[in-house]
Amino acid sequence: MYIGDAVRHLLPAVRRPPSPVCRPPLTLLLLTLFSCRQPAERVVRPAFYHWQTRLELSGQEQELAEQLGVRRLYVKFFDVDWDPDLNGPVPLAPVELVPETYAGLDLAPAVFITNRTLERLTPGQVPELAGKVFNKIFSLAAQDSSLRIREVQLDCDWTGSTRDKYFELLSSLRERLSKRGIILSATIRLHQARYPARTGVPPVDRGILMFYNMGQLQRWEEPNSILNLEAAEPYLEGYKRYPLPLGLALPLFRWGVLFRDGEMIKLINNLPEQRLANNPKYEPIAPGRYNVLEGTFLEGHYLYPGDRIRLEGVTPEQLMAAAGRLRELPWPDTLELVFYHLDSVVAGQYGVEDLEGLGGVLGEDGYSVAR
Repeated sequence: MYIGDAVRHLLPAVRRPPSPVCRPPLTLLLLTLFSCRQPAERVVRPAFYHWQTRLELSGQEQELAEQLGVRRLYVKFFDVDWDPDLNGPVPLAPVELVPETYAGLDLAPAVFITNRTLERLTPGQVPELAGKVFNKIFSLAAQDSSLRIREVQLDCDWTGSTRDKYFELLSSLRERLSKRGIILSATIRLHQARYPARTGVPPVDRGILMFYNMGQLQRWEEPNSILNLEAAEPYLEGYKRYPLPLGLALPLFRWGVLFRDGEMIKLINNLPEQRLANNPKYEPIAPGRYNVLEGTFLEGHYLYPGDRIRLEGVTPEQLMAAAGRLRELPWPDTLELVFYHLDSVVAGQYGVEDLEGLGGVLGEDGYSVAR
């Protein structure tokens, strides 16, 4: 969800009843057994991430979720980062809940933990942090007296040096949650899903494969760091079933990548091309790429002459191509398809047909939503 510090329910397989021609005599049973079995239909369950500090869905956002049949929102409750002054981890950007705007939706709190927090933690501080995360989640959940938490998710792009402490944190938090009947999930990056023996498998109940942020963000030549199937292919080729049940997250966001003196320095979220096109302060140099001609402010950021901007987003066609490739992977019979993320821009840019179409591709026998 972040790049660095910038950014279940498993249902039984649904089978069709066998047709009359698939009822061979007993003497032919062994010869026809496998040919008479019908493939299971993969049920696709749509969901959204919500990654803003205030959870107050607009009417348009509510309508999109309702029309799509969404039942679950993964809501970022807060971040955990390291405070050098306090010499310890602290919660940042706590969520504000406006319950009447998401009535009827199941909320799953998500917590993002920076790698530098794990790097600086001493082993003895890990259980303490798990307790603080647990308590903070429920103190924020108290804003909604009707909220019943069934799942909590941790988001962290762990490394080899932070894996042990992160997995210990997960184990400690999972133990606390299980006493309340709550499951724990974790985000899984593409390289972690492809090489579980190398990166480790987190001690959680399930995972969500984050199928985005896979390109080389800091290279100006990168075509699209959000979704790059060519870059993803080495991880998909020969992919085996992951040791945990996995859902799938696909990107619906966009941003501008700002370069200065050849280096990527900033991401400008939700930057539409209309802000740059036909503006004399910006010079188009290639599709989705601009030179800054004179100093100016853009979305609260000051730009200097010579700065360059690469616009990135994901079209419905690109999402469909990704779904077509991912269809071949070994998913559970019920696949949770989580879109990152729900906001007014997404609600205005993607239609129900676009998102339902992705479920149609990922389902083995068409689109079936668990409602």
